[in-house]
Amino acid sequence: MYFDTHCHLCIFKDIPAVITRARHRAVNYILAVSMYYADNWTVLDLAKQYSEVIPALGIHPIEAPNLSNVSENLESIDKLIVDNNVPVVGEIGLDRYFVKKEQLWKKQEHIFEHFLKFALENDLPVNLHGKYAEKELFDVLRMYDLKTIVVHWFAGSPELVKEGINRGYYFSVTPEVFYSKRMQRLVELVPIEQLLSESDGPVTYKKPQRFTGEPALMEDVVSKIANIKEQNPQDVARILFKTATEIFLK
Repeated sequence: MYFDTHCHLCIFKDIPAVITRARHRAVNYILAVSMYYADNWTVLDLAKQYSEVIPALGIHPIEAPNLSNVSENLESIDKLIVDNNVPVVGEIGLDRYFVKKEQLWKKQEHIFEHFLKFALENDLPVNLHGKYAEKELFDVLRMYDLKTIVVHWFAGSPELVKEGINRGYYFSVTPEVFYSKRMQRLVELVPIEQLLSESDGPVTYKKPQRFTGEPALMEDVVSKIANIKEQNPQDVARILFKTATEIFLK
């Protein structure tokens, strides 16, 4: 049994094929995260269509520049989450990689903090993005006593990883773990009980040759984690699946 805890399912061109391949490789659940504002409605539709799809609603930091009615947009997503009993807020966070203009960073921070407050008030886990803004992400998180924080594809310093571990954060591991020394080091550092598996599909990975991330790869990701941890793959699969279900299936 496997759980893809971070997938942009609505961006795939052939979603039924992605679901079929996932089923063939024992993927029981896929957390479908929203990226663009309009994705939130698509993600909800997918969750109604496929029993294994768990919806996560929010506004990705790269969408911040495109929003002209931020207050109205945030209200709409809040209502969507409450009305549909959505169990996760995400993907939210900060980004300094895709969004270069400093004048837009405050807008990102406003949106991010809005959703952190909302998650805190509604006792919901958050699924976070922090590309090239890892330090800033943690600076903001220190101000909020959230119960459950999942940091996806984290590339921050070992010191920040250790802080996250001590604060009880969860870290999700992508197929980059097959070849990235940094990701492998993260797996070494983080206790197995605080690790999760994710595809971040349909992102493209680069080694040993280019391939697309998708839920069907979760068994391979978990096997690599087990190899790094020097533990039995089936035991690791059970632990990661149990952790994910406890976080996302409430």
